[in-house]
Amino acid sequence: MEFISQFIRQASRRATGFRPILQRNCPNPVSFPFLFGLWQPQARFCTSHRTMDTTVHSAGIAEIHHVPMSVIKRPIPSVLDEQKVASLMETIKHEEREAAEVPPIDLLWITGSEGGNYYFSFGGCHRFEAYKRLQRETIKAKLVHSTLGDLYHYMGSSAPKYLA
Repeated sequence: MEFISQFIRQASRRATGFRPILQRNCPNPVSFPFLFGLWQPQARFCTSHRTMDTTVHSAGIAEIHHVPMSVIKRPIPSVLDEQKVASLMETIKHEEREAAEVPPIDLLWITGSEGGNYYFSFGGCHRFEAYKRLQRETIKAKLVHSTLGDLYHYMGSSAPKYLA
């Protein structure tokens, strides 16, 4: 038992000093995303923590970005509940004047071998569709820095072999 508990103690010591991971970020993010004609993620931080909006992938990520819808790749077709999409659209429409806030989607952010940025979304299909139908240019997202190997876990042999 002592052998196992030493690993638990080590892990808990490493976790000290981190910001809380279960949080909702502040509204009105500030970003200047286009550098040299390419979209680059711009972080913003917040000190208020109201609710537990998190997933397994983005639990340790506090930054929320407004990512252009046009750069997001969704390789797997969505199966949608139209009532859920309609409800989200109503919430998003009134988001600016009310305190309602739709949680961000998670994006796998993969840097290509020549420095290109690629953004893949596998979850958040109802949120993505609601923003798309409202013709929003950007969507709130947490960027999960990933590798091409991570992409293979989602897509199997359909994953691209090379990203520039």
